[in-house]
This record gives sequence, structure tokens and C-alpha cells, in this order.
Amino acid sequence: MLGFAENIMTTRYSSPQAEAQYSWLSGILDTFYISDTQVEAHLQKTAKKGIVPSCHRGCHACCLKPTVPITEPELMVISWYVSEVLLGEIRAQVKIRLIEHRSRLECPFLVERSCSIYPIRPLICRQFLVKSKPCEVGEDVLETRPQDVMSLPRETVIRPVAMRLLDYYQLKSSTAKRKAFESGFIGKSAREMHLYDWTQIATTMDHFDNMVQFIIPSGTER
Repeated sequence: MLGFAENIMTTRYSSPQAEAQYSWLSGILDTFYISDTQVEAHLQKTAKKGIVPSCHRGCHACCLKPTVPITEPELMVISWYVSEVLLGEIRAQVKIRLIEHRSRLECPFLVERSCSIYPIRPLICRQFLVKSKPCEVGEDVLETRPQDVMSLPRETVIRPVAMRLLDYYQLKSSTAKRKAFESGFIGKSAREMHLYDWTQIATTMDHFDNMVQFIIPSGTER
């Protein structure tokens, strides 16, 4: 789901208990927060020039054929979120969509035309913004009107986001992180979202569901 200009989450999503349990989680949530705040700051500047995204709440054309690059830390946080945070009917629908993902091109987390993992959606979903008019269903805007794709500044948006994300890879120094950034390490290590075997995360969800059933007596609501 695109990062909507009127709905960019500029408050950091947090889960203190999970962040204490998983050493990698805080860095990824920090990365998302840095991305949201830096993108918002950039959009405030472009708005003064009359340039604003056409992306809006409910727009989901890009979720129907998501050739989206996604990195290992983003996969990790998605697995955590759907396994340990999502509840109820949305959780059940997401699990089914993960299991059946090979039967459709659309994003497995698109439920009833909305992003079920919006707080921890991938970086590209936060940063891919289009001006002029919203994308049409089936349109590859990079081919039809690349001039309408809003570019984000490398130094004030892309670099700070990448430098925090690179902490996940445990590079030993800021110099090593800079070299990794300049070499395009993040892009090279990403994989196409639609090619990932999402049944692996459905299996992780089953694991946590079985744990809950063991801990909570039968007939008690979760």
C-alpha cells in the first residue's frame, strides 16, 4: 500500500515487550519511523511548490500486482506482526491469503481493499508516491508515466533510512555501513515480494496459534 500523504504515520510504532524480547525489532521500527518522518518533511517542501502525491486512503492499485522489493529485516517484522499482533478475523483472512498466495498476484496482506499490516508495511510502500493522478488498476506507472513518480532526495531520505536498516546486518562500523550503502547492498539483497513463499509465515502463525490454544483453556476468547 502506498504511503498516503494525508496518513503518513509520523508516530513511531512500538511494542515494548516484543522489542525487549527481539533484539532486531527496535532497529526496524526505527527505520520505518525515520522513513515516515523524512518523507513527510520532504512532502511539506514539495507542497509549497504545488507538488503533492495523488495517493489517497483506499487507493490500492499498486497492491494488486506488487512487484515489490523486500528485504530480510522487513520479512522478519512482517512475520512477527502477523504471528503475534494480528487478531481475530483479519488474522484468519491473512493466514488464508498467505497459504493461497500463489493463486493470485495481489499482495497477500491486502484484505478488503486495505493493508492489514499498515503500521509495518515495507519501505517501498512508504516511499513510492505518484503525483498528477492515482494509478489505474493494472497500470505500471513506471512505464506509462515515469515522470509522475515522485523522487525522494538521496541524502535526506534514502541515506538515513538505509543507514538505520543496515544495523540489522551487524556491520561493525559506520564506514562499513557507508560502503554497503554506496554499493547498493540493500537493493541487491532484496527479493521480489510476489516470489517469496508466504506459506512459511503462515506456518509461523500456526505455531503461535497452537501455543495460545495450549495456554488458554478451550472456549476462552483470545
